[in-house]
Amino acid sequence: MAKTGSGKTLAFSLPIVQRLLKHSEQIGVRALVLSPTRELAIQTYKYITKLAKGTDLRVALIVGGQAIEKQFESISRNPDIIVATPGRLIHHMLELDDKFSMKRVEVLVFDEADRLIEEGFLPQMHEIVSKCKNSMNGRQTLLFSATMPSTLNDFLRVGLMNPVMV
Repeated sequence: MAKTGSGKTLAFSLPIVQRLLKHSEQIGVRALVLSPTRELAIQTYKYITKLAKGTDLRVALIVGGQAIEKQFESISRNPDIIVATPGRLIHHMLELDDKFSMKRVEVLVFDEADRLIEEGFLPQMHEIVSKCKNSMNGRQTLLFSATMPSTLNDFLRVGLMNPVMV
């Protein structure tokens, strides 16, 4: 939990890039960052893309308001990292069904988790967590927030094992 402008994006982006470091030929996204708005997702995508420069990591942006065909193409290139808004991600999960697996997700980030919940994305957050549950490598789930509403606390108890607040 930290105030806006304190470096939360760097706090999750740099460790993701360092952890993954190289593109994996195995099918399946390895890091997923969820943002409450298209604007924030685009900003995060650009930031992670800059951090990943010099690596062969593949980063995809999945948000509403952009050509869905281009996003399908981006997913078909087997991205290591996806930055998405929950609604559009769920849409792709339903459309692609067994062609889009999140079972390999090693890092799941809910950026601005308080806003995700305030904007009504709690059901989608639960659905996304359930799709990542069978991760072969275990999964680290991170929630970044400027505030700690009670619904976020409830989500921590339901969706996470051994949560720690920093």
